[in-house]
Amino acid sequence: MDASKTTSKTSSLKALILKAWRERWTDIQWGINIKTILPRGVSGDLYNLADCILQQAMVGCGANQLVISYLKHSLASHLVSYAAVLQRIAKFDAFHKPYCILSLLEFLESLLDSVTCRGKMEEEILASAVSSIILWLLQVYHYSLSQYQATNPIQSQELLELSTKLLNSIVNTDFLLAMLYLAKQNDPEEYDKVTTKCQEITAFMMMNTQFKAPLHIHETLQKICNMSLDKIAPLNNNSDSPTCSIQALISINILATPSMDLQQLSSQLLMIQRIKGYSLSRLYSELIRASFISLNDSCKDTCRQAVWAAFTFLRVPQVIHYIHNTCGTSNKDAEHSMEVVEAFERLLQASPLLDIVDNKNSCNCVISLLEQLLKLNMVSENHLSYFKQKRENKEFKLLKLEPTALQGCVPSFITRAEPTLAGILKTMGGDFHKTQESLYAMLCQIVGGTTLDTILAVAMVEGKLKLFVSRLIKFNELALLAASEKGASPTKAYTFDISFLILCSIVQEHGVEAVLDDNGDSFFEQWVRDCMVHKGVHKSPEQIQQKCDPQIVDIFLHHLSAPDFDFKNTNLKPHDLCLNVSGVVKEILFAWEQGSLNLGDVKRMLDSLRQKMASLAVCASVWLCSYINVSHQDAFLKPINMIQLFLTPPSDVELSQNDNFKERAILMGPIIRKMQYDVYPPSVPKTKVITFSHNIISRQPILEQLQTVWADIKTRGYLQLDATHIIKSLLNTGGPVWFVTNLVKEIMKYRHQDDLNRSVEIVLAMLHLDIERCTEALLLHVLPQYLYNSELRVELVEPQSSMLAKLTVYCIYAALEFSNCNKVPVSRKRRHDDTEDIDALCTANKVRRLNDNSSDSSSMYYNQQQTVTPGLLKEPLQSALEMIYKCFLQLVTQKYDITPQTYFIVQFLIYAVQCGQERAQIVLQKLPAEIVPTLIKTLPDNFYIGLILRLNDLSTPHGRRDMARDLCLLRNMRLRPE
Repeated sequence: MDASKTTSKTSSLKALILKAWRERWTDIQWGINIKTILPRGVSGDLYNLADCILQQAMVGCGANQLVISYLKHSLASHLVSYAAVLQRIAKFDAFHKPYCILSLLEFLESLLDSVTCRGKMEEEILASAVSSIILWLLQVYHYSLSQYQATNPIQSQELLELSTKLLNSIVNTDFLLAMLYLAKQNDPEEYDKVTTKCQEITAFMMMNTQFKAPLHIHETLQKICNMSLDKIAPLNNNSDSPTCSIQALISINILATPSMDLQQLSSQLLMIQRIKGYSLSRLYSELIRASFISLNDSCKDTCRQAVWAAFTFLRVPQVIHYIHNTCGTSNKDAEHSMEVVEAFERLLQASPLLDIVDNKNSCNCVISLLEQLLKLNMVSENHLSYFKQKRENKEFKLLKLEPTALQGCVPSFITRAEPTLAGILKTMGGDFHKTQESLYAMLCQIVGGTTLDTILAVAMVEGKLKLFVSRLIKFNELALLAASEKGASPTKAYTFDISFLILCSIVQEHGVEAVLDDNGDSFFEQWVRDCMVHKGVHKSPEQIQQKCDPQIVDIFLHHLSAPDFDFKNTNLKPHDLCLNVSGVVKEILFAWEQGSLNLGDVKRMLDSLRQKMASLAVCASVWLCSYINVSHQDAFLKPINMIQLFLTPPSDVELSQNDNFKERAILMGPIIRKMQYDVYPPSVPKTKVITFSHNIISRQPILEQLQTVWADIKTRGYLQLDATHIIKSLLNTGGPVWFVTNLVKEIMKYRHQDDLNRSVEIVLAMLHLDIERCTEALLLHVLPQYLYNSELRVELVEPQSSMLAKLTVYCIYAALEFSNCNKVPVSRKRRHDDTEDIDALCTANKVRRLNDNSSDSSSMYYNQQQTVTPGLLKEPLQSALEMIYKCFLQLVTQKYDITPQTYFIVQFLIYAVQCGQERAQIVLQKLPAEIVPTLIKTLPDNFYIGLILRLNDLSTPHGRRDMARDLCLLRNMRLRPE
């Protein structure tokens, strides 16, 4: 053994050991006499007591058992630490003394089950001591193996068996294995020596095929070499049964952010996968199942069905492709994704859902989706045939139960809309004078049926809606210039008219921010900013009147009063008409109110407006709605009647005398009707609710409306599409604090675990309407109420307490994902001249037919194969977390007994680790160091090694120290007598 540092105390200890051996003291006598040298409270580790005893015990060929008994007594009386003893044994390198080695192994076997720490200094060296003793046992094994034939085989076999038994015992003791993992983080070079020795032993045993290795030695060596956290200490994280979180999440996403790009959507889905512990195949199957549920819900509304069909058959394959390129696996020949095949096998188990979706959409939805995945090389032809055979037996037995919005095979509508969209974009990006007539005819044709809804749905789910709008604005601007030319034909004005109406419809549906640029200088964009009523944004009627030129208004009125009103007689340009029609309709209204005009005169003048350009009726209705919005109820009647005159169905004469008036009237009617309902909703029963994207109209209090929606969710078991609009309106009306507070109250009313799990998942999806503000409200306003308010604190019982902790953790990780996905602001620069995008869009279908992996403009994500890396906490989430952690610290340290609050905090930590995985340290980095040890003392049964290993940041020295402290504390709590 190495010589110890000589001090007066050390010399005295050595002399005492010699005296004890000569006089054959018992261990009790040793314990009495050692106190003459080491007073109470002084550790023998300071003077190398363990070293001195083992030096004396190993002098001869065999170990002196009497002296070893003194070491056992010193351990039991806390005179020496387990770490010091292990380190001293690991330094014994006299492997040629087999009896000494055997005695040390037996001594080590006796103390291994009780190894722990009793002081702060020991915590920092125990991990290194465990690593050293494992290396020493491997050296013993290797030496005995090399001497197996040269010396006594029986004795070597005994050493091999005992060293193997000790190694097995260490790797099967979670505390010691955790200490080895900690030592690996502290000193990678020392761990490399351990793995090198394991490899040497394995190679030696493979070369000696006649040698019979002890049982389990290969598994033990492999476990020592593969010290990944998930293998040595897996989490107790069982994935839940069928979920509704993905269905609710994509329903909310389509409503809140319809043009969400692939990376954002995939990040949210991968976040759900992490927090739920799903496999990729489970994630894919749940995504497809959720899409089918929402597609089934949307079948009675043309626009909504088109959106969900486009999402299901176009966006879902792209999302699966993106996730596969990010973190999926393929078979050896890379012909298909194994997870996708497993997902469809799982999906076939939901045959009732598949049957009703096939029925309502007049197709085999599984095969239609697989055909899109086949183009992306996600499945092979054999798989397509296999699943087609699985579903074909039911395909011909299905009868159509009820009519749907899109008559015919729904996926075929979507596949036909893709090339149409590409063609329109290409045409609008070309020479206006050459393409004007053909594009006008195409727009009229698609407006006449359901094609426009389908095209806009495809553009929306593929992220091309803003590009479509920018191209259409450019086309509208050029049509305006052409219609302003002297002697221009009415067709040019109609071209401006129909493009203007389509743009109005899109802005009404999706909002200004989603489709328009901030500083657009086109006539349409300026008109929207200054005049248009959209999503609850109202302009003052006086502000709109400021755009009018009194001279133009007079000319306009003069010609409009004539029975043969025509554009050729006005010499006014279309944009002058649109800007000044508000002044005209104001004069008509006031003249009608004063009796200068009768109803017949008003009807004739308004009919003339809408016949010449339907956009004039829209512009006039904008002012009328703004006027109604600021007027007394007694003054509503005549303005409302004027709006209703615009909405009168066109007569046969109007349809025959005006080119494509039917198509323009189809667009005009819903635009005016939405504006009218916004300021003057129709009378509805008390229980009836009219929902828009920005508000809610009902006689019910908003809390009763929320409870009505929640009751419907409880009945259905999932978030129905109609409810998403009401939920968004309620959030806008009540604000995040009211919204989150009442949703949490609804969760806490449940008593059964399945109901609680389902409600937490649906609420998480609802909060994605504004996840950052809702998470802030949950942390700063709702949780403190349940932790401190005496009236709400009584509700913090199981299983509701755990579900509230789960919801909190879910929201934190969702907000973290959202903030990191949106850290780079999207450029809002107009892309009028982005010819590369046009070419890429137009060739998309050719690329698909060539079976390439890059199907559209989203291929840039596929080629980069980006991975979603953990980010950093940002404001306001960071401040909110720090605040709630201060609350936690106050609650756990004010009194050391078990309360509902302490149990809630434990559940919060457990879910933070289970759901966050590699992101857990981002969320827990500001957690005060005193919280975890206090909770371990209070609720030791709720902690386990795998949890503690993930609560601290092992990349930092203080994180490793804290983890050693927590591990030893839990070990001591386990070893204490009952």
